[in-house]
Amino acid sequence: MKNLLKYIFLLNLLAGGAVWIGYRFYALPFEVNQDVLFSMFALQWGLAALVWQGGSESSKYDDAAGMKTSSMLSSEQPEQSVSDKNEEFAANYGFGFMLFLSGLFPLSACILLSPH
Repeated sequence: MKNLLKYIFLLNLLAGGAVWIGYRFYALPFEVNQDVLFSMFALQWGLAALVWQGGSESSKYDDAAGMKTSSMLSSEQPEQSVSDKNEEFAANYGFGFMLFLSGLFPLSACILLSPH
């Protein structure tokens, strides 16, 4: 639990730094307000969406071009074992879940700061 809190703090710090750099790049005044918190939230959940895999549905190729490309690559490259795929999926899922959890903090702060 302590490590999870460290990761959440670090990811929010990195997201805040990335948003700060973006504000400096466009010469906007940086204030911790709803816009900054929403940008932090969107950045973290966007990265989580890129990291998470959709499961077995996303790795199938149903179209003709995808099947042809898959057959061309599989003849030249060695197949990845099932255990390697499962380890990769677990690592991506774990990192994506941490990004998802860390994005909840700026989202909740953005909601709490919103005018009613």
